[in-house]
Amino acid sequence: MQTLTTPFQQRFPILFSAAERQLGPLHSAIPLCTHNSSQAPHLPRPSPPPSLSLLRQILDVGTIANAWADLYPSIHWSSSNNDNPDASSSRRLLTSTERYRLRRACYRIWLYSLAYHHASFPRYSRRQPATIRLRAALLRGWSTAELAEILDLQAVLRKALEQHICPSNGTVIRRHKERYGHDSSRDSMLIVNHHLTCPPPPPPPPPYPQKSQSHCHHHHWQDQTWQGWGDDVHHYYVLEDMLKFDPGEIYQLYDFCAGSGRLGEIVGGRDGWQPGGSKKTVVETHVAEMGDWFVNNGQTLGETVDFVVGERGEDEIEGEGAIVRAGV
Repeated sequence: MQTLTTPFQQRFPILFSAAERQLGPLHSAIPLCTHNSSQAPHLPRPSPPPSLSLLRQILDVGTIANAWADLYPSIHWSSSNNDNPDASSSRRLLTSTERYRLRRACYRIWLYSLAYHHASFPRYSRRQPATIRLRAALLRGWSTAELAEILDLQAVLRKALEQHICPSNGTVIRRHKERYGHDSSRDSMLIVNHHLTCPPPPPPPPPYPQKSQSHCHHHHWQDQTWQGWGDDVHHYYVLEDMLKFDPGEIYQLYDFCAGSGRLGEIVGGRDGWQPGGSKKTVVETHVAEMGDWFVNNGQTLGETVDFVVGERGEDEIEGEGAIVRAGV
């Protein structure tokens, strides 16, 4: 019996070919779009038939992956890079091949996060041999070079969190001094978290007249800039917890804290900034809503990569810069 196809369905080959060029590799994006908890992510599954629904899902995750490809140069080659303060002089756009590698790494980090960064994997289970083997099964199908690309993108996600979403006390103080020098009259703007078990003090009244929400977005960025998330030791564990978010969630948090000031669907449908509030408070509230499993239970992707590379008898791989490194 002949299958009837609509004129729109006849265009699927063209549409998916275009999606491969702009959002590919689709063989990495489709397992992410079709993932569900009923089947382990490393097990092969039949390719779904082309459909408009699948194409929309690919577009959603691909848009986020391309957004990270756009952000990669400014974050990877940042002047605030402590290891290489002159890195900004090397900044350039990614080539089409490098963007392809980055999107592939983004889809795979996202799939790993959906599969293993949730309440079914609490802190006490992270070192259990059966759990380690389960996590490693997904990564074993990827080459060492591809694992290095994953670590490279994870380093960029970490820097986005560190610089724009949850900066440390030291970063906050450094930015404050860079902007105001030693002007002690501005010290009241600094809010650093000295007591880890106590909530931070409420923000001081702004030194400018209150205006409507639509005219204050640049002031909101300043409010986020001057609020710290703890000293270096505590801040490390904050970052490890936050890296359990998938690339889509981290991008929305980034856009909220450093861009539009609108968090949208990620935090219970809240529509961005609320006058008199704090971006840090909104992010902290979102983290608290994740549940007890989320806090003090850092990401496991990095240690799983090390485990798989060790199984292969290889030395520890250098991830940072792998996406743009020649020969990778």
